[in-house]
Amino acid sequence: MTALRNIHLYTNQRWQIALLMLAITLATATCKTTNETTYTNLAAHYQPDKETAISGIRIFHETDSLTRVYLQYSTDGLLYRQPPNMDFLQANYRISYQLFSSYESSTVLDEQKFEFSDSLFATSPAMLTFDFTVRAFAPETYLLQIQFTDLNKDESVLYPRMIYKNSPDNGQNFLPVDENGAIVYTDCVSWKTKFNVRTNRRDLGKMVVSYFEETFPPAIPPFAGSHPAAYRYNPKKITLLPVANGQSEYVQYVREGIYHFQLDSTQREGLTLFRFHDDYPEVTRAQQMVEPLRYLTSNAEYEKLRLAVDPRQAIDSFWVATAGNPERATELIRDYYSRVQYANRLFTSYKEGWKTDRGMLYIIYGAPSTVYRRQDIETWIYGRQGNRVFLRFDFIRAINPFTNNDYELQRDPQFKEQWYNAIYFWRQ
Repeated sequence: MTALRNIHLYTNQRWQIALLMLAITLATATCKTTNETTYTNLAAHYQPDKETAISGIRIFHETDSLTRVYLQYSTDGLLYRQPPNMDFLQANYRISYQLFSSYESSTVLDEQKFEFSDSLFATSPAMLTFDFTVRAFAPETYLLQIQFTDLNKDESVLYPRMIYKNSPDNGQNFLPVDENGAIVYTDCVSWKTKFNVRTNRRDLGKMVVSYFEETFPPAIPPFAGSHPAAYRYNPKKITLLPVANGQSEYVQYVREGIYHFQLDSTQREGLTLFRFHDDYPEVTRAQQMVEPLRYLTSNAEYEKLRLAVDPRQAIDSFWVATAGNPERATELIRDYYSRVQYANRLFTSYKEGWKTDRGMLYIIYGAPSTVYRRQDIETWIYGRQGNRVFLRFDFIRAINPFTNNDYELQRDPQFKEQWYNAIYFWRQ
């Protein structure tokens, strides 16, 4: 066995896009002088009050030289203005991309711009989809820098994504599509989701689906010196999923766990979809509220909560005792579990987002003020350097077959004091 370290319904709306798209401008370039991604603050992606337009991105390799990128985005938040001498409101926005060989490269390998005008959804925001192709050649890896620009606001948001053409077996060679023909943009599926998986392998007769049912512990404190226990790739069940003309049979998973789709069972790469509890990423049940309290409680307190006959009453008692009065307890509960749910949306990897290193810090410290991303490295900054309160956390992407969204915190004993100060703040 190989030891590993750490391991949403929309119909196809292309006809709407056709109505929305008054003009499409395509521009291709081969050389630029700078790559600004590494120096761009991406913190808006992690701030609930600054939620960005694009909510889903799915990358699918159609051929060895062509990759299609599917986007899901909302018109909510776009600025609609009344054009001169017109009696309607109109939004103007642009979706563009630049392709680099890496975060460190300044040479643009491919570039396009798509400009849209919309008057249909000025008063009733909608979730729309759009896709485009990128010239990306195997067996290389690339940085795709997607940009969404509200032209009326003159505001842009970057969405950096890696394109992995270095393997014919990795997850970007699979495309999950639901029974209505809509792309499944999230790697977390519910028991209601009926879908098939498409591949670029028209000759494929079957896929291997490995099922894992392990549950994983929450992240350990940022100052802890040890790493979580190594995870061993040991599926509980392996099934064969029939495939014809590049499309699998439809499946629907009720049992919670990890479902790993592979083209070749001798490899460890593939597409992984996760079945967590039915309400995920929301927190709706008492037991789901107990578990994230592990970050705030002592061992004895947590065990008492976990074993309580009435978990809801135990949770209420904990928060009232912590807050001092029911009114502040209600405020703390709202704030804490809002962060838990947002962590689930942002940081889900092979385990629930709140259990990850980034999820843990997000819950306790809140959204970072600055986020920088480089090749396999993400940096969070709270405060400003030189101030009394300044924290910097570096995360390294962990390599495993299940997800590219698994980042491991570089722990340091120096974080201990700040960590307990933050816990004290929550409990006072």
